[in-house]
Amino acid sequence: MNYAVILAGGVGSRFWPLSRRSHPKQFLRIFGKDSFLEATIRRIQTIVPRENIFIVTNQIYLPEIKRQLRKFRVHQENIILEPKPLNTLPAISLCAQIIRLKDSLANLLVLPSDHYIKDSRGFKSTMFRALSLSAKGLICLIGIKPDSPCLGYGYIKTGRKIDKDIFAVKCFKEKPTLNTARKLFKEKGIFWNSGIFCFKAEVILKEIKTYVPKLYAQIIQIRQKQDIKKIWPKIKPISIDYGLLEKSSNLAMVRAKFYWRDLGSWDALCSVFSKDRKNNIILSDCVNLDSTNIFVCSYGSKRLIATVGLEDTIIVDTPDALLVSRKEKSEGIKRLFELLKQKRKQCV
Repeated sequence: MNYAVILAGGVGSRFWPLSRRSHPKQFLRIFGKDSFLEATIRRIQTIVPRENIFIVTNQIYLPEIKRQLRKFRVHQENIILEPKPLNTLPAISLCAQIIRLKDSLANLLVLPSDHYIKDSRGFKSTMFRALSLSAKGLICLIGIKPDSPCLGYGYIKTGRKIDKDIFAVKCFKEKPTLNTARKLFKEKGIFWNSGIFCFKAEVILKEIKTYVPKLYAQIIQIRQKQDIKKIWPKIKPISIDYGLLEKSSNLAMVRAKFYWRDLGSWDALCSVFSKDRKNNIILSDCVNLDSTNIFVCSYGSKRLIATVGLEDTIIVDTPDALLVSRKEKSEGIKRLFELLKQKRKQCV
């Protein structure tokens, strides 16, 4: 049977000052009435029955998760809590183990809770194709045709064509250097990794046993949710990209038939909104003079923002914090967030 696992435990530090530790990005409502998490659930509820939708998150987000799940009638027992975040591979392996104990033939669709996706019909057809591949024992990735040599994504190099828009994966490179990204961008058969995966629970656990045996030995000790707190402190953080995807030879890829953006930063968000003739995005009370390629928004703040002669700049205003950043430096907001945790804890 098919199951969905939604990863909803991230802090979203690159989305500061709107995203905070107490209310991170997945709970924000930026596009319409749904939060990112709610939009994710809405997309998959026609693919996977609601009783098979699982959420993995942190204890501090449990009240908000419960509140947002009510209208979808997702079972609260399907919420899996990490005592602390340890990156994607421990979270995924934990869910695979818990679901496998329930259904030894479980086929999993794993997806983040903070992506922007348009074309629900294309998304649905792509997911069903991926689930059909993973049911055959493959680890299936969803590939996005890149439009720039971006540093924030993993890169998939495809091999032989299996079927229309389905390829074997020749190799996987997680978050390359700029020079490597530029070279990859020019090659044929290159795709971004969307961060959406399909695999059978037993298959992913066998792969973990092969490539991350210590993690496997720890995860299989978890036989019920009560075991998590005992085992979790022994586990080291590791991403599925570095821990598994760069090593596995059991990968296939389906080309996405929908519009996708991983809104991991303010600069990425800029790619979604429409722009004026000078490439500006103004989402607040702003008087602008002679600025080009700027992004200005206010959330909960009623201050007037005035800009003169700016270029390539991001301005985000909230009641207690103001962010001003060069667009090309927006990835550095994650480091800024860590600095703020040390110096201005009330602002994170």
